Amino acid sequence: MIKRTLAVVLGAAVTLVLLEFFFQAAPVFSGLRIEQSNDAQPFIRALPHQPYVFSHNWAMINVQRSVTNAQGFSNSEDFKPNARALVIGDSFIEAHMLAYPQTVQGVLAQSVGGGVYAAAASGNGLADYLQVARYYVPRLQPRNLVVFLKESDLAGMLARPDRGHSTFVVDGGQVQVVHEPYVESHLKQQLARSALLRYVYYNLKARELFAKTEVGALSVKANPAAQAQAQHQRQAVLDYYFQQLQALARTHAMRVILLVDGDRKAIYAGHDGAWKTENLDSVIALARRYGFAVADTRPVFRQRWLAAHERFDYLPEDGHWNALAHRLAAQQVLPLLAP
Repeated sequence: MIKRTLAVVLGAAVTLVLLEFFFQAAPVFSGLRIEQSNDAQPFIRALPHQPYVFSHNWAMINVQRSVTNAQGFSNSEDFKPNARALVIGDSFIEAHMLAYPQTVQGVLAQSVGGGVYAAAASGNGLADYLQVARYYVPRLQPRNLVVFLKESDLAGMLARPDRGHSTFVVDGGQVQVVHEPYVESHLKQQLARSALLRYVYYNLKARELFAKTEVGALSVKANPAAQAQAQHQRQAVLDYYFQQLQALARTHAMRVILLVDGDRKAIYAGHDGAWKTENLDSVIALARRYGFAVADTRPVFRQRWLAAHERFDYLPEDGHWNALAHRLAAQQVLPLLAP
């Protein structure tokens, strides 16, 4: 019995070692080491000049190899003052699955002769976009600020933030932005050395088991009074968010452009791409009342789908924009840029 157990353990150990050697040679998603965040730098960014490898799902397809810029962001040239545009967003703009020339910022930079930069990180939401804008707009003085917006950004505006991210807190009618600092653990650094563990965590998406579910505000459907209070808080947050962007725009003489992603599954089903849980048209109307331009991708995506049935993402495995979506989105933004 003991010999059999030892044989099983030894066999498992040898198998793990062989798998580790195999995945060390394979294009496993490397992930990115993250810079420490705090009140002075209240947002997520990776370590600067960090090489990384991206691949998707168990088959490690769509391999991309790149390096973060001097500020720790992917798919962006190093930031310089007097920028033509700064694009802020989450993993859609970070776009690890694409090469830089295929991204919104890459297409815009080529179209206007450079000076377009991107500050984006996975997991960002409305509060993170605002923190990034507050930090970089005074430093870069961009003529245009392009802010990505999708349905889950609104649904999660009051959710508890992950480490390195921020959220909005409404207290006594006052809205504040609260940041949850990020400090990289030594254990994570050591575990990330294993290609086998990275394969399980990133490519097989085991990390999603550890991620919190995006619920936004608390579920209050059974309590009308609480539901009304939550809706009031959400509206207060949205007004605060747009007011803060408007103040930045006035102080730094820049144009704010919202880049909106609709419901692409709805477009594929023959609908107009309106969001399911949020009233997108009312959000767009509110943004325009604050003086912002809006690049709404829904009409152009729907037109392209009806004409050619070309998809704009990697669904069902991955809902991020593909190169076609980035190009069409950039074409929507381009005529809105301030000269």
